[in-house]
Amino acid sequence: MKRLTVLVAAAALAGAAVTFAQAPQPAQEPTQQTAQQPGISQPIQPTGNSYYGGYGGYPGGGHASTAAEGAARGMADVVRSQGEANLNNSAAAINYSVARSNQIQNRAAWTSTYFDMRAENRARRAAERRPRATMADLVRYAQAGKPKPLSPSQFDVVTGAVSWPLALQVDGYAKSRAELEQVLARRASSGTISPSDYMKARQVTNAMLAQLKEQIREVPPAQYTLAKRFLESLAYEAARTLG
Repeated sequence: MKRLTVLVAAAALAGAAVTFAQAPQPAQEPTQQTAQQPGISQPIQPTGNSYYGGYGGYPGGGHASTAAEGAARGMADVVRSQGEANLNNSAAAINYSVARSNQIQNRAAWTSTYFDMRAENRARRAAERRPRATMADLVRYAQAGKPKPLSPSQFDVVTGAVSWPLALQVDGYAKSRAELEQVLARRASSGTISPSDYMKARQVTNAMLAQLKEQIREVPPAQYTLAKRFLESLAYEAARTLG
C-alpha cells in the first residue's frame, strides 16, 4: 500500500511538470533594438508593456501559483544546482591539472639547468687543470732534483778518498771530515752502505752545512756556494749503492 502511494505521488508530480511545460505562455509584444555603438553588442530592450505575472503589472515575486508548478521549479533548481556543482568540480580539476603540469615542467627545467651547470663547471676545471705528469716527466723531475755528481778528482769511488773544497779544509771541520771519510771508505770496500753508516753520513753532512751557514759572512760567496754544493753531492753519493 505504501509503495502504491509513492508511485501515485510520483506520477502526479511528473504529470504536473508536463502540464506546466505545455502551458501556453503569454504573448509578448514585438521588441526593437536600441542604437549600437560600433563593435559593441548591446542587449535588446523590450518595448511596450511586458508580461508580469503579479498583480497590477508588477512581478509576482517568483512564487508558484500551484503545487505542481512549485514541484517543477524545485526539480529544476535541483538539476541546475547539480549542473553548477559539476561545472565547478570540472574547472577545479582542470586548474589542478594545469598547476601540476607547470610544477613538473618547472622542476624538469631546474634539474636540467643544475646538471648543465655541473657539466660546465667540470669542463672549465678540466681546461684549467695542468696535464698529468707522465713517467718520463717524473723521472726528469727526480733527476733535476738530485745534486750534481762529484767528479773523480773530487771523490774516488774506489778508495773513498775525498778532495775537500778550500772552505771545508779549515780546522773547524777536521772531526766531521774524518767521520765522513771513514764512512765512505767502508762503502768503497763493501760496495754498499749500512743503515748506521747512512744515518751517520746524513748527520755529519747536515752538521757541516749548518756550520757553513753560520759562516756565510766570513766565507767568500764563490767558496761558500762551492762548499755547499759539495756537501749536498757527497751526502747523496754516500747513500747511493755502488753499481
